[in-house]
Amino acid sequence: MYFTRVGNMVVILLCGGDKSTQDEDIRSAKALASELGD
Repeated sequence: MYFTRVGNMVVILLCGGDKSTQDEDIRSAKALASELGD
């Protein structure tokens, strides 16, 4: 689970996995977070 801020809101990104997929999970969370800013 990851989170980001959009304005004054905290948005919880329900994505993730285990340690073996952590790098890809972080990339996915960053991509989702960038879509929120559009």
